[in-house]
Amino acid sequence: MAEWISSLGYIGAFLGAVLEGEVAFLTAIQATRLGYLNFYYVLLAVFLGAQAVDWSLYLAGRKGGQTAIDRRPKLQPRFNQMAAAVEQRSTLLLLAYRFMYGFRVVLPTLFGVAKVPVTRFAIFSFISTLLWVLIVGNLGFFFSESLLFGLTALKPYLPALLLLLAGLAALLFFRYQNKL
Repeated sequence: MAEWISSLGYIGAFLGAVLEGEVAFLTAIQATRLGYLNFYYVLLAVFLGAQAVDWSLYLAGRKGGQTAIDRRPKLQPRFNQMAAAVEQRSTLLLLAYRFMYGFRVVLPTLFGVAKVPVTRFAIFSFISTLLWVLIVGNLGFFFSESLLFGLTALKPYLPALLLLLAGLAALLFFRYQNKL
């Protein structure tokens, strides 16, 4: 992926932010460490890519989200519950959604379906994405070498760690299933 980013440069950083997120972003940051790309231009490209995704999802939710929910009546109670949570904690969610792995697709769409005002979404999406780009970009730049060293040191233990994580996930899954 590093070759892909360095060959495409800033367009690669933009597309990486659109298609994937952190891994592509950190790969582009690593390319800046190696001198292939300019750090600030990478931050700008990733910011623009992240904003493009957020706005696409938000506008899609505004345009056709309610129609999609109306076609599936079983989703209506779940949507009402999520919309109520958005109303109660909209400021916090609007600031934090970019940092919530796994919710970056769902929440901007939900903001659109829940009819969060365009100006409100624009302001908080800008702030959230700016914070995400600055925090992840700088942490990635300053700690990527340490992270790579740590991952190299853990490589021999990776199968055991993955097995342990899979066991823990299974345990949590079965515990959750028994509570329902």
